[in-house]
Amino acid sequence: MPLTITPIPNAAPFTAFSDNVGIFSNSKAREIPARLNAIAQGLKDHINTLWLATATSFINGTVIAGLNAALAKIETFSNGIETRINNQMAEFQVNLANYLGTNAGYSVSAANAALFTGGIVAGDVVYDVAGRAASIRQGPRLINGITYNDDGTMAGYAEKLTLGGITYTRAYSFTYTPDGQIAAITEV
Repeated sequence: MPLTITPIPNAAPFTAFSDNVGIFSNSKAREIPARLNAIAQGLKDHINTLWLATATSFINGTVIAGLNAALAKIETFSNGIETRINNQMAEFQVNLANYLGTNAGYSVSAANAALFTGGIVAGDVVYDVAGRAASIRQGPRLINGITYNDDGTMAGYAEKLTLGGITYTRAYSFTYTPDGQIAAITEV
């Protein structure tokens, strides 16, 4: 927005000098008020037309234009930062919902329950007709599909782990050494 500098007015504080020259009627002094008025008017016109016009033009053309350009760049930069912050906060909100939402398995206690074997109560172990463990539930983990070899050694099992409402399943099989010790447990 351009700046407007108000010109010096014709009224106060610059009023015309008194024209009462009766006391100077017989001398050159009678011209003093008229000359002072002419000088004051000329100075006022000079300031209004040259100085103020030049100052106004400079301020509007250079200072105000530069400020407007700088403010436009600041506004663009600020809008860019606002957009980036909004995008990051939206992503953070989604991620935070994954960690803190209902049934989210990413809390410290849920992670500990998933990573470490906790207590297993009698009702969480199911046995087959031969009296061998068929499935075991512990926290978010379920070990089921336990199978056995003819000699009674464990052949394999499936493990289901539920985190954040998502169930991950893995199956494992056992191999044994000739003397009956576990040689390896491999994922199938």
